[in-house]
Amino acid sequence: MTEPTWAAPDSAPVQPERPLAAEEPAGATRRDRDRPPLPPVPVALRPMTTPDLLDGAFAIIKRRPRDVLTLAAVLLIPIEVLSAVLLRDVLDAEGLTGLADPTTAFGEDGEVVGAGAALTSLAVGTVSLALLAGALGVLVDGWYRGRDVSAWEAAGVALRRSWALVLGTVLVHVLEGIGLLAFGVGAYLVMALCHVVSPAVTVEGLGPLAAIRRSVQLTRRRIGPALTVPGLVGLVGLLIGFGFQSVPELATTVVPDDWDWLVRAAGQIASQLVVVPFTAGVAVLFHLDLRIRLEAHDIELRSRALLAG
Repeated sequence: MTEPTWAAPDSAPVQPERPLAAEEPAGATRRDRDRPPLPPVPVALRPMTTPDLLDGAFAIIKRRPRDVLTLAAVLLIPIEVLSAVLLRDVLDAEGLTGLADPTTAFGEDGEVVGAGAALTSLAVGTVSLALLAGALGVLVDGWYRGRDVSAWEAAGVALRRSWALVLGTVLVHVLEGIGLLAFGVGAYLVMALCHVVSPAVTVEGLGPLAAIRRSVQLTRRRIGPALTVPGLVGLVGLLIGFGFQSVPELATTVVPDDWDWLVRAAGQIASQLVVVPFTAGVAVLFHLDLRIRLEAHDIELRSRALLAG
């Protein structure tokens, strides 16, 4: 029998960190047992850098694409389809992406032609993001706790807490509106401080006002990343959106005019299936990172895993 050769303790290749515990819940059904094993967590349980947050958001989608797409189908697609139908006339002229640009609210002669549509599109997008961020928070929190939370369970939590998610979003936008009085700087500051409101609602079970206070309490102690991350997320989202929209815009040159709005809406929905989960995933991981850095949440999770194991 050959004895193993000596090797330095740190010479072994680093393996992807897996959930802390992977217990099968009592009463698990055959369908539960047939689910694939828990994926490696998107980012190791440690303080995260800004690249970790961005890469980790994409890793959430890659780890369980079926679950993420299920959440999007339940929480995102119906709202986007309704928006596309309601805004059909505007889509014929500008497309949904144009509605996010305030300049599309004015015609060539300066008359207001789409201000209401632009506000409607903004409201739809923020509600979709709040619901999906809340659901992804439940899903990812389960991974770090060693629980295989299904997409339907996460969606159920988000829908039951939808009143708090929507009300919290409305209150944040009211504060952002007040912040616009400071030449827009105040609005961005509010957005940065309230970046993790949705995960606080579903993961920590807080109400809308408590979630806003909690978000401010966490982000103001890490104000540098809090100010940087939303801007980077917005930039990445714009690049992804432009990439997805280029194909539908080319397609509108060959399809009948009456179908332009449908082609553009399909492109917008396809882009949102990536952009919104990515944006929500960053918020979820940033919430976790802040709790790790400021409250030693990683030690708490590891201690619970040891006690449970």
